[in-house]
Amino acid sequence: MEITHQLGRYEIVAELGRGAMGAVFRARDPKIDRTVAIKTISVSASSKHDAEHYRQRFFREAQAAGRLSHPGIVTIYDVGEDETTQTPFIVMECVEGSSLDRLVAATPGGKLPREIAIRLVQQIAEALDYAHKQGIVHRDIKPANIMVTTEGQPKVADFGIAKLAMAETTLPGHVVGTPAYMSPEQLNGKAVDGRSDLFSLGVITYWLLTGVKPFDGDTITEICVQVVTKEPAPPSEIAPGLSGSFDYVLSRALAKDPATRYQNGRELAADLDDLGAGRIPRSIDQSAKTQMVPQIGGTAVLPGAAATAVAKARTAQAMAETSTPGRRKLLIYVAAAALLLLAGAGLLAVIFSGSKPATLQIMGQYPFSSGEIYIWVDGDMRYHDELHSVSNPHGRPSHNSGGESLALTLPVTAGRHTIRIQVDAAGQIYDHDTAIPGFFRAYSQKTLMVDFASRNLALRWD
Repeated sequence: MEITHQLGRYEIVAELGRGAMGAVFRARDPKIDRTVAIKTISVSASSKHDAEHYRQRFFREAQAAGRLSHPGIVTIYDVGEDETTQTPFIVMECVEGSSLDRLVAATPGGKLPREIAIRLVQQIAEALDYAHKQGIVHRDIKPANIMVTTEGQPKVADFGIAKLAMAETTLPGHVVGTPAYMSPEQLNGKAVDGRSDLFSLGVITYWLLTGVKPFDGDTITEICVQVVTKEPAPPSEIAPGLSGSFDYVLSRALAKDPATRYQNGRELAADLDDLGAGRIPRSIDQSAKTQMVPQIGGTAVLPGAAATAVAKARTAQAMAETSTPGRRKLLIYVAAAALLLLAGAGLLAVIFSGSKPATLQIMGQYPFSSGEIYIWVDGDMRYHDELHSVSNPHGRPSHNSGGESLALTLPVTAGRHTIRIQVDAAGQIYDHDTAIPGFFRAYSQKTLMVDFASRNLALRWD
């Protein structure tokens, strides 16, 4: 084994790849004689203050990602910094296998068998569900960031790396990431949560099952416009043999509005499990009742694409379950009637739906210059973003008399919810399990005040 150079105690054996953010190497950890992969991270900062801020963010992101321990996620072992160049690096599990894009390209016909594709995506959804529950959003789910081992186990790589890349973006309208796999809220510069990762996984699923991308074009601008505005063709119209159930799952995964998407990875994984077994997705009936989109005047409707897919899925199931011509004809009429009912779901929702909209407002003033906030609603991570102060031209943080202001709003449904908030900030110690219950009235806003002066991160309703 030829050693080219060292990073810290790690002996570099070979370069595996190089990109905009740095290089990836195969290396050996001499302490335990283990082969690892090392990714170096390029730091391009305009000042010493910015470089130090980036370093702190790098180690904070790596530490957060290092807490993840799941068979579907590439494990982070260590972080370090090159003594000579001050280049930070991440030491991680060296996966023997291939990235998903290369695996598909090497497959005859450029398409994986359907049962294998469904199983891979299901396992990825379960891994993302685990990460999101830990308050960590990937932000750059794409085939190149999914490794598949020689045993067929998918592993998501580069947790936290995409967020560092986005932090370096300063030009308005500049896109960091791969637009064809990014969610509409990412391209619009809005805050993202785990549902953004699920949209990206939906794009991958569509591509694996049909052989084409749902959003494609000759230029980045054209692709971005499609992601934000275009409804892709139902998969059943592109790939023979895909039923209405596939249309339903993909229409939900690729919904433009995060509120109408799958809300967590476990729900998507459950429906994928049903697809793989030839069953109707279990969330279909639940979606018709609870996954409604608030509209004008409080009316709620199921998205048109999902409604059509539901009716197609039910029709297919009914046809499969009967062999007599008389019953089959009757069930076709029943399915047609179901489609009409779904088209009028807005009226029915006003009468029957208990999922009326409400708003959670969170306010406070934080005294630190750099940190991160995580917000859960009933155990589902709904918000994760950086808290930082505005720097003056001399590179020093500027504060008003009470600190920097926190003010954000999140959509919730009417009823009782438990709100949990976690804050990570250098030099500050906060309770990581600060939670408060509250009741939300329909079509109204409830304000939660966060007191950062307390080490317990005190919460109170205004």
